[in-house]
Parts: sequence; C-alpha cells; structure tokens
Amino acid sequence: MTMLDSESPTLTTRTVLKENDLYLVGNRHYKVAQGESGLYRRDTRFLSRYEWRLDGQRPQHLLQHERYPFWLHEQSSNANVGYTMKVGINRDLQLLATELRDTLCVTRYVGDGPHVLTLALKADFVDMFEVRGWPGGVAERTVQVEERPGGLEFRYTAQDGLELRAAVEVSPPARWDGEQLSWTLTEAVTEIRVSVFPLQADESPTRGDPHALAGEYDALRGRVRGDLTLPDPYDQSVLERSVADLRSLSFATAQGAFPAAGLPWYVAPFGRDSMIIALMVKDHLPELALTVARFLAAHQGRTHDPRTLEQPGKILHEMRNGELTRIGRTPHRPYYATADATPLFVWLIGELSAAHPGLASELRPNWEAALQWCLTDGDPDGDGFIEYTPDPGGITNAVWKDSGDSTFTQEGVDVSGHVAVIEVQGYAYAAYLAAARMYRLLGEPERAPEWEERAARLREQFHAAFWWPERGYYVHGLNGDKRPLRVLVSNPAHTLWTGIIPPEYAAQVARTALDSELWNGWGIRTLGTREVRYNPVSYHNGSVWPHDTAAAALGMLRYGLTSEARQITRALFDAARAAHDGRLSELFAGFPREQDTPPVPYPAACHPQGWDAAIPLALAHALEQGTLTPAGSLG
Repeated sequence: MTMLDSESPTLTTRTVLKENDLYLVGNRHYKVAQGESGLYRRDTRFLSRYEWRLDGQRPQHLLQHERYPFWLHEQSSNANVGYTMKVGINRDLQLLATELRDTLCVTRYVGDGPHVLTLALKADFVDMFEVRGWPGGVAERTVQVEERPGGLEFRYTAQDGLELRAAVEVSPPARWDGEQLSWTLTEAVTEIRVSVFPLQADESPTRGDPHALAGEYDALRGRVRGDLTLPDPYDQSVLERSVADLRSLSFATAQGAFPAAGLPWYVAPFGRDSMIIALMVKDHLPELALTVARFLAAHQGRTHDPRTLEQPGKILHEMRNGELTRIGRTPHRPYYATADATPLFVWLIGELSAAHPGLASELRPNWEAALQWCLTDGDPDGDGFIEYTPDPGGITNAVWKDSGDSTFTQEGVDVSGHVAVIEVQGYAYAAYLAAARMYRLLGEPERAPEWEERAARLREQFHAAFWWPERGYYVHGLNGDKRPLRVLVSNPAHTLWTGIIPPEYAAQVARTALDSELWNGWGIRTLGTREVRYNPVSYHNGSVWPHDTAAAALGMLRYGLTSEARQITRALFDAARAAHDGRLSELFAGFPREQDTPPVPYPAACHPQGWDAAIPLALAHALEQGTLTPAGSLG
C-alpha cells in the first residue's frame, strides 16, 4: 500500500464513500489532505482538506471498516501506540445524501492531562475537470470563510453567478484559527460531532438519516437473495456486493435513480455506460433500467451543434454540471460524441417493452428519432454502417474503446475518416429488430417487416465486410477508406451479445476469443498478444475489461455455447473473489493468470464501476444450474 504521492495530483490508493451525488475521495485511510482527494458534490470539489489530528499528530488507525458504501467505522488511537493505548477514538463517518456526518468518541485511558483534537479544513470549490488536469480552468477563485454560531461557512460565487457554500456545524463549540478547528479535551470521554453541508444557490442544510439508508441497503440485499441464490456462498457474497454497489452508484434525477458510470470521477450521466448497465440488470432491477431509458430520452439531441456533436435523435455520451461546463469551457452540456449510444437506446427500449409494454408507446417519438439518426447522421457516407469521425477537439474514438490509441490498422496507424467499428453494427442490428417488435406491440404489424428486412440486409453486408477467414474471426472495423482493420481484438466476441453474427460462425468466434492470444484466464484481452500495440498494462490495448468479457459470455449463452459462457462466468466471479474488496474492477492488466495469484490491477481503475457492478446480476444464472468449482485457492 502507498500513501498519497506529493509529487502527483493522483492518489495511488484511493477510497470513496458515496451517497446520491455527494462523495468523499480519500487516500487509503480515507483522509482528505492533498492531491485529488476531497469532498465532492457531482462535479465540484467543496472541501480539499478534511484531516483530524490528536495532539498535533495523525491518529494511528487500528481498524477501518465500511459498514455500507456510505458509512465508515473506524477505531484509532494516539500516534505510536506501542503496547498501551493512551487515547482511543471511536469514529463513524457517514456520507449521506445531503451531509457529511462525522461522530468521534474520544476516551482517555492513561494519564489525566488535557489533549487537543484538531480538524484542518480547506474549501476550494474547484471543478472536477481541473482536479483531473483539464487545461484552461478558472485562473483564481476567491473563497470567503465566515464563523457562524455553532460552526463556520465557506463561500464562493462561480463565474456564472451560482453561489456555492460549505456549511460546517460542530458540537461542542470549537476554536477556529483560520486553518483548523480545535477542541481541548479535559474529560475522560468526549463526543465530537461535525456535519458538513455542500450547498448551492438558496439551499438550506438538510440532515440525513443513516439508519433509514442502511435499511434500504439491507432490503435490497434481501430482495436479491429472494430472487437469486447461488450454490457457493462466496459467489453469493460477490453478487450481493454488486447490488450494493449499484445502489451506491445511483444518484437522483427527475426520472429516478440513475447509475453513475464509476467512482470517483464518473458521477454523471453517461449514455453508453448506463444502457449497458440497464441491459444487464433489467430483469432484476427494472426500475433502474427504466430510469435510464427515460432520462436519456429527455436529453435526446434535437439540433446540430458542431461543438457538442449534438444531432437530432442522437443520444448523449456524457453530461456534466460543473463550473467549467456551465461557462462553456467544456462541451459536456451534454456532449454527444459517441456512435453507439443511439442504437443501444432503441435496443434497450425494445428489451424493456417486453415486460413494460407501455414504454414503447411512451417513448415512441424518442426511439423513432433514434432510428432516423441511425439511417442519416449516423451513417454519414450512406453505406449502411453506423460510423463515427474522430473529433480533433474531443474524443478520437467515439465507441466504448474511446482512448486515442485504441483503434488502428494492422500496421499500427490510427484510423481516420468515417470509421465503422464492429460492435456498433451489432447494436444497430439489435435496434432494428427491436423496432420491429415494438411496432407489433403497438398494433402496427405492417411496419415490422421493413425493420426486419433492414436487419437481415445489415447482417449480410456486415458478414461480407467484416469476416476475417484467415483467423476464423471478425475484424475490428472498417477504416475511413473501407479497408478492414485486421487486428485481433475482443470486440467481435462482445458483438455476439447483439445477435448479428450468423449462427454458423458463433462457435468459431468463441474459440478464437478463448484462445491464448486473447484469453488470459481472467477474461478476454482487449488486444491480442501478437498485435503491434499490445501492452498488458494499457487502457484498451491488452488489458481485460470485465464488462466486455461479460458481454461475450452473454452472447455465447445466446448462441447456446453454454460451456464457454460458464468458463467466462467462473473466471469473472473468481476475479471478484480474489479482490480485497470482493468486487470486479473496471479493468485489470492482461498478464496471464497464475495459480494462487489474483489479477494484476490496473492503477487508475474505478472502484466500483457501473458496468462491472452489473455483471454478477447478468451472469448469475450461468452459475445457478450447478456448481462450477473456483480455480486455485483464492475463493
């Protein structure tokens, strides 16, 4: 384990507590002291320092335990405790929807003199993008601090006029010296209570209820237990952890609780991410999936905007609400730079309408507009494939592998022009069939054949253009010059999920994906080991992304490749069981699996991450029909 690196703005080991759109990012001891740590509300860091000291020294941590994703219980002592503790601190730190609540019980065990407890506080109201290194931020912010009865308040007025405040309430009263609050403790036992309320505009402090919130988590776990019980209790623990993470990731919107893409930097609406989550959990958490569909419909593109890449009918990629976005320094208001979210949207509504038939009628204008985008702006050269054009001022690759170096020719040259990537064509195929089903559901069966025929033509055209006979696999995509990208990647296996791959080719695709160039024992590498850009510790060029691997497993189940799907499912559950926190990471390194050794972590991965929290719910049924023995002794 490492501490905060004072030479870098990033945390090498990060902890997060969250509820709704409030989250605390700390180092491995949940301390907010430097770097990117802080108390955030969505895209704004309210506090950049929140650090306790006893007699001028950091307390020594004896136990830190997350009771719930919003609740840390901690037992600590005086520094350098040795063999006998002089002072003990029992602490409960809770991140509630509207409040950071910190309760400390300080007990003196040895000696009778006073002790001084201090809490260092600093507010900077910096945009999250600036914390993460976005160029062209606000040059200087003037933060005012004022002592109030029972505490103090930090204030800042943003460039768009929005007033932000961090109201701090303490009990018993403390002395403020401009940098820290301090209490002189003379009693044998003293209880200290601190609440921080991140407020904007005319909001007033609102207290949370941690016990009611804990009850929500317990009820959700109980609901899942009643729905899904796995033969192995360790697998069941992974499943229940994933459900708790999905609850923790969610934040309130006008349409309901919407799943964040990942913690800590993606507490925001994402189109592609949220719909993949929704497709994976729709059978067990339908309310979450319905919220995703309705929220994205409410923010669907209406006009052409070259800055945000908005187009009529297009579904957003990312939506932010921080100061930089509000004053126009970023395009995320929202930003529509993705080629895959729009067909995913139609597919999702079609899937949900099977159990919620009223949704097809409710969102009809939206999914019809999305279909129109697929046939027009989504296909800029009119060849029948959905494409993207790299955005020189934004996202270069407007698909799930969205890093700038992820999509290239076999010679290692970056793509250009109108690029058609494989899984996006699969999403379009699924969307066209969904449209046919929804027209029949709406009592308009005469409209269905048009979309079924379009899906059939796309499948035929897709196979002719993307099939790679020398590898028994499909290519990554088509470059702007229509030349196939003959690079061995995970995407064709992922595309099995959509059904576009002709059944007679599915088993061969699965065999290639599970061969040693792509399969590392934990999952499917994003890039084959013999490819020019292969690197096991890269974002998209040799790492393993569990959601990508899980999509392949769901596709294999779709084609009746049960043993292959169960092999993948077992590996993913093993990876979660091997992790210290019992959850899948956003991604991990592509090194081969070794006996009794967990996956090699990817340093900057999100924990938890929405896609990966959804996986155990999506694949649990693959483990229900019998026990698959975990490999090694990590479980």
